[in-house]
Amino acid sequence: MRTARECSGAVGFEGGSEALAITEAIGDAGLLSEDAVTAYGLISSGREVPAELADAVEELVRFGVVVYDGGRENRLVPLDPNRVARRHLEQVLAEAEAQLQQVRALPALAESLMEGFQRGQWRSTGGAEYLEDPAVVNARLDDVVGGAEFEILSAQPGGPRTREQLERSLERDTAALERGVAKRTLYRAVARDNSCTAEYVRAMTGRETGKRPEYRTLEAPFERAIIVDQRVAFISNHYLQGAPEHAAWLVTDKAMVAYIAAEFAARWRDADPWHGELRGRRTPSVDTITGVDGVRTTRRQREIMRDLAAGLSQRAIATRLGVSIRTVAKETAELKDLFDARSPEQLGYKWATSVDRLVDDSATEAGLKARVQPAA
Repeated sequence: MRTARECSGAVGFEGGSEALAITEAIGDAGLLSEDAVTAYGLISSGREVPAELADAVEELVRFGVVVYDGGRENRLVPLDPNRVARRHLEQVLAEAEAQLQQVRALPALAESLMEGFQRGQWRSTGGAEYLEDPAVVNARLDDVVGGAEFEILSAQPGGPRTREQLERSLERDTAALERGVAKRTLYRAVARDNSCTAEYVRAMTGRETGKRPEYRTLEAPFERAIIVDQRVAFISNHYLQGAPEHAAWLVTDKAMVAYIAAEFAARWRDADPWHGELRGRRTPSVDTITGVDGVRTTRRQREIMRDLAAGLSQRAIATRLGVSIRTVAKETAELKDLFDARSPEQLGYKWATSVDRLVDDSATEAGLKARVQPAA
């Protein structure tokens, strides 16, 4: 088989060096075979193409550089390779642009798929299982709690529970208590104002058979959790963005379950026992001179607490009050003991929720009895 250059020379190809360069380039790029380039040279020079190059001619037709002239006995007509090349170039560029758009969209697509992938990965791990459907959450909870052997710890921070929620858990909890399983439940203090929850707690703590559950309430916020036999824990979802409100994680990793149980124990120690009694709604009577219901602090201690709450350092407080830093430190330590607080943050929270914060000490400066300012 002769090359394009040899063939074009032998038949007197008149396309010139530019056309020859294009045809050779097409062949070099692998877009057309060498036979096709040879056949194109013959057609361009008006020579007859041998029968053995028939496949090469069809290749040229498919590529678009040769057409049949149907009006002249299907004579082969060569087309300008520059125009054909430009047409192919435009097509390739259009396809490349479309592919480039797909490439640009890949990161966003990957990000949108990642959440589902992560959920699948978490579902398959041995340490935690993601539960999204509320029906699935309740089913798994019923299964785990129903198999409890010695202990159920439950932290319910969502405020008072509805009668429907309480009735749903009644049968499950009662069965566990009858088996001798201990149960401790922690509520927010606002539950003490809810007659439905209080009625439920009174009924459960007044049981005559099986174990009696324990209930406590806490003013400070805490996270939802249910720990069974120190081996399984249900916790709220804080990991997956956009997850449904009732999504949960079932944790079986021993170290994580132990940590969650320790957090529950810490909140339980700070909480107040509750047997279902409703708390009164009266406004406390405050009188720092004749003796007051609920107020435990001295005027100086309240001044120190107000300054601490405002972010002042002990040195700045000592300077403002005209006392030593040692005095301020001593008073602060006594305040921690008074409010049963283990950290400055806990002391600040208990101060913010105490009746002491409402005492108006400015009244005594005018020779009046101290009074309570209305809570904001």
